Amino acid sequence: MTLAQAVDFGLAHNSSVLKAVASAAEAGATLATARALTLPTVAGELQNQMDKSTGLGQYAVIGVAPAPNFSQNTAAVTGTFNGINLTNIYQARADKQAYDQANEQLYLAREQSISDTETSFYKLVQDRQLTEVADENVNYNRALTQIAEANYKAGKVAGLDELKAQVAYTTALEQLASASADEEDARENLAQLINAPIGQQFALPQAPPEPPLPNLDQKVLDQVALANRPEIAVAQAQLTSAVIANYQVDAPNRPNLALNGAWGNQVSPTNNAQFYNQCVSEGFPPSSCGPGGSHFYEISIVSQWTLPLIDYGTVHAGHASAHRQIDAQTTNLLSAKQQAIIDVDQAVRRILVERQNLTLATSNVGVARQAALISAVQYKVGLATQTDVAAAQQSYLTAARDLLTAQVEYVLGIVRLKLATGTLTGAV
Repeated sequence: MTLAQAVDFGLAHNSSVLKAVASAAEAGATLATARALTLPTVAGELQNQMDKSTGLGQYAVIGVAPAPNFSQNTAAVTGTFNGINLTNIYQARADKQAYDQANEQLYLAREQSISDTETSFYKLVQDRQLTEVADENVNYNRALTQIAEANYKAGKVAGLDELKAQVAYTTALEQLASASADEEDARENLAQLINAPIGQQFALPQAPPEPPLPNLDQKVLDQVALANRPEIAVAQAQLTSAVIANYQVDAPNRPNLALNGAWGNQVSPTNNAQFYNQCVSEGFPPSSCGPGGSHFYEISIVSQWTLPLIDYGTVHAGHASAHRQIDAQTTNLLSAKQQAIIDVDQAVRRILVERQNLTLATSNVGVARQAALISAVQYKVGLATQTDVAAAQQSYLTAARDLLTAQVEYVLGIVRLKLATGTLTGAV
């Protein structure tokens, strides 16, 4: 699995991202429900009513005998529109802000997932390279041990040098075992991070990449961060929600207006039969005793305005609370913007430092390696001591580790810069 594939796999399976997706979907469903209350609704209605009774029932006391059988069928299209209902309108707006927050939190979770995956991946690359350095160190000390044995037999060095060489070789083997274990741990940690199978293997580059420096114009980067950072968008949505909450305090005390309408047909077979029988019995021809029209329509407009004469301070308290929330969210928004600028400033500074460290480390490692090889040759011919060789090799190992650290920190510095500007949408 390549880095790009690991990033995509993590975005599809990371638990934090999946939770954010679920939260955004839930907020969307809530918004859809709230918006529906502010829009016209149209419904179809089919109703069938059948009643059968015996005796006089509840009307016996007044001597009325209802028809023993009654049936009625209704088919209608109804419509309702709460044209002015500020409670519903403001609630829909508040739910829209909650939906926007959930989407921005999803964006943030995706960016964080990409950043974590890349950090873990390059940690694995670094551990793989450290394993190779440790293996090279084992081979180097194995050769020194052989040289020490030969020089001791030839009388060029004391037996102490041979013992030191053996200790250095054993130590190198221990370091190789630890480096291999660290590499395997890093691989499993990366697999767990993206919720891949524990045995997942990854296609690692021979060395960490060295992408060119991005545009480091800080004014431009600040503007990009202020426009793209999801934390700022979340803070803005929270501030807007606080303002809406202030309006919601007065919403129940504002006029409401509702429109209702219906159109359809209503037929009662039992009433039609009674009308027909009565009509014929009174001497009218059967052709004139048909039922009348069964269609109907209904239109209503309902307006209501209720004002509390005594509210015991609830409105005042509601506004006071809402104003405190507005102040708090305003401060939170300003803080989020400042934090974005600080993150950009620090990311730019660190990436320049890491670039310089990478240049110096690249130069140092070549020199240190050459010195270690020369020391080994000098030791072989008796021009250097075992201590000199060990010091040269240790300098090379330190330089090699520093180079790996500089390489990884440089590429992760670019990742952090993109994260600071809210533009981390793919693998670096």
